[in-house]
Amino acid sequence: MHNIRVNSNSVMAENKQKILFLITKSNFGGAQRYVYDLAVGLPKSEFDVTVAAGGANVRSGTLATVPSEVGEGGTGTLIDKLRHSNIRVVTIPSLERDISLFKELRAFFEIWQIIREEKPDVLHINSSKAGVLGSLAGRLLGVPNIIFTAHGWAFNEDRPKWQKLILKKMHWLTVLFAHHTIAVSQELNKQMNWPFANSKITVIHNGREIKNLLSREDSRTTLIEKETRLAPYKDDFWSLTIGELHPIKRHDAVIEVMEELIKTQPHTRHLIIGSGEEEQELEIMIAKRNLGEHVFLLGSIDEASQYLKAADVFILTSRSEGMPYVIIEALIAGVPTVATAVGGIPEIIENGQSGLLTPPLDNKALFKAIFELRTNPELRAKLANKASTRAKEFSFEKTLQETVRVYGDDARR
Repeated sequence: MHNIRVNSNSVMAENKQKILFLITKSNFGGAQRYVYDLAVGLPKSEFDVTVAAGGANVRSGTLATVPSEVGEGGTGTLIDKLRHSNIRVVTIPSLERDISLFKELRAFFEIWQIIREEKPDVLHINSSKAGVLGSLAGRLLGVPNIIFTAHGWAFNEDRPKWQKLILKKMHWLTVLFAHHTIAVSQELNKQMNWPFANSKITVIHNGREIKNLLSREDSRTTLIEKETRLAPYKDDFWSLTIGELHPIKRHDAVIEVMEELIKTQPHTRHLIIGSGEEEQELEIMIAKRNLGEHVFLLGSIDEASQYLKAADVFILTSRSEGMPYVIIEALIAGVPTVATAVGGIPEIIENGQSGLLTPPLDNKALFKAIFELRTNPELRAKLANKASTRAKEFSFEKTLQETVRVYGDDARR
């Protein structure tokens, strides 16, 4: 790897629009999926794309090693995937999620340097910290069109009120600094209810397509190869969750439901795909409740959505969400879904039609919904059929077209 200084004088067609994506972390959550899909999906004949990204938080919670200078080195699933797709990447060593005054200042000047040398037509910023630093730097450097995408508001997280107030003010300032903001759900738009904000926000729902969606048989066979303890249960009822092992996802609630459910439905297996800070706590919980043959932590699996047809039911019990891709992916796979009615989920799932919605933090309602689908194959078939139809409303092509329209609007200054 060689250190770089971005060559802003590179020869390219004059009619190409230069897009610089900026994102805080280079792991592969929803915001990273969004950046990746857009960066790869934008027509190369019309757009010249570069992605600037901070480091990835690895499983232990520490920051992945990155070079000491702004450059092309760096690690993280997003970076790896982008480079594999021939998308140019610049890493920002000091841009981390954790707060540090020294690193914030250093990250600001690293972002400043990249923007100054890239001279983008559009600076498309994603995630909270990158939003504040990037929108300010972009304004000071005169970027013609600064777009911020709100994937979720940090003030929705379980925090003290004073922290929520500070975070909302930071988000508000980001919206004001940016020329325009994309909210991925109507609910996120409503939540940013401070002066002058809503007039600068457009709602563009996330869209997805799944390449190589495997059949039920092939999906189960592959997952069994990854977790051999599932082999005796290949023909059982499988429920599935895909999501980071983080308290906001409330995996513990599903484990509690499974403990109750198997009393009458013992041939039930719940699979959790994902990694994160709660892994050890969840393993202990599963062991204490003697659920080792009923609940399986499979760890991170790349492009896990291609295995969704392995599930009889998909479950997402988050206390907070923006516009989760995984729900759209479940629709595409035609898998009936139980999810909490938070964030943009009710904008995806029509309750009783394409899935079942439950109030957040209501484990009794969660049990009732899962039990109903576990014991009612006719209802599962109905929801699966509706899900496949509903998925057409959330195509990536639609998201791409609407986003490109925002790129072309440089009048919002």
